[in-house]
Amino acid sequence: MSNLDNKAEARASFTDIIRKKPVLEPLADSQVMQGVNTFQNLALEYALHKLERARQEGYLSTAYNRSSILALAEDRQYIPRKAAPSRGQIRIRNKQNRDRSVMAYFPIVSEDQVYYMVNESVRVAAGGEVVVDGCQVKRHELSFVVEKEQPFLEFEFGRAISVNLHKFRVFVDMGSGAEEWYPTNRFRNARADKVFDEFYSHTDQVGIRFGNNIFGLVPSKGAQITVELWLTEGDTKLMPNQPLTPVDDNAEDIEFETASVFTGGAAREETDELRRNALYYPLYDDNHVWDDDYLFFIKQHFPEVIWGNVWGEAEQEEMDGELKFENVNKIFLCVYAPDNPSIGGEIQAYMQKNIPQFNRRYHNVPVDEQAFTAKITGKLLRSITLTDAKKLISDTLWNNYGKDASRRKAKALKRDLYRLMNGLNIFESEDDIEIEIIGQSEPENLKQMIYIDLDATMNLLDVDYTNNARLSIY
Repeated sequence: MSNLDNKAEARASFTDIIRKKPVLEPLADSQVMQGVNTFQNLALEYALHKLERARQEGYLSTAYNRSSILALAEDRQYIPRKAAPSRGQIRIRNKQNRDRSVMAYFPIVSEDQVYYMVNESVRVAAGGEVVVDGCQVKRHELSFVVEKEQPFLEFEFGRAISVNLHKFRVFVDMGSGAEEWYPTNRFRNARADKVFDEFYSHTDQVGIRFGNNIFGLVPSKGAQITVELWLTEGDTKLMPNQPLTPVDDNAEDIEFETASVFTGGAAREETDELRRNALYYPLYDDNHVWDDDYLFFIKQHFPEVIWGNVWGEAEQEEMDGELKFENVNKIFLCVYAPDNPSIGGEIQAYMQKNIPQFNRRYHNVPVDEQAFTAKITGKLLRSITLTDAKKLISDTLWNNYGKDASRRKAKALKRDLYRLMNGLNIFESEDDIEIEIIGQSEPENLKQMIYIDLDATMNLLDVDYTNNARLSIY
């Protein structure tokens, strides 16, 4: 039954009820009662809609509000991916006539008042210069005092900090000096272990939770808790040869400037991505068995990675065409991140440090980049300018197949290209489009990454108007 039929039935039922009331019977067919009836129908329909939406907010797959999704993700003990800083290289010049040292994490500021820092300690000879790695990070500290000794004590960092948080460390001073406490997962620890559990609340705040003297130690009353924060703006870009100003006034006669472009940062996890990952997380549960588990781990800790494959010895032997002893118990990693050719080595080192090894060995495989060219020919609508058409085509091809596009397709099929071009609604008809793919458009093995050579494609682009087309003003 349609919604219209439901309303008509409800109106008829309402009228019958009014007729059975002697006092109201003369008004049964009046406009007043029809108006009351319409109002009741609308009020009930609105209430049912609100009830249905409230019911949907209770399920992670259908929830719409970010607070609901965060609450459901917190129930699953899922922690959203944090923001990642842009990275690059910093040139340091020593203008003095004596050697100077620059310590690791030395803070510097760009002209836009964005904080950067030097990643490693370095000594700069008198009158010399060195180039070191840097990142877009500002260090900050939070302090809490334990007012009452209680199990599962919690502290939250605040929403403003949580948005820009990249990572943090926790130090607890219970009277004998500050000591670092370490993160754990679901308190799988002994009662005396100095650990904490990280959580992300429905209020959009990162927080820490201590144990109960059964699963992790409880900080004593009066203990001083210090949280060392690394904050970042996420997806920022700074071009080479840009001056950087030291925050420390004692760094006179030392000049800082960018030696390469700073890029590769990423904002914290968006709501839709958070929902998808929270749905997958119970299956993942910090275990690393299947290829998707490793990719999930990689993208959580290195969000700048936009393409990657992980495989084992069986797949490698299939690619090699023979059995090799050195492939036994190896996990092969092949990843790509824009403007960071060393990302594979960084991930390999991080996984070796943070994932229990047992009998597994990680091996980084260089990406085999394969570019293809699409030759596109077509007849345009007269309502579309040639410049706009070329821009639309270029943007569409880049978003779907560009080398540095975050949502690039794994392979380029001709039918997909036709579908994309038809979807632009700039061609006279489907029959007016011809597409030819030149080069390799599908990966032949797990280490091949397919992308479009956009410059060559746009050089081959042949779009124009039909000779018999006429512009009508009527």
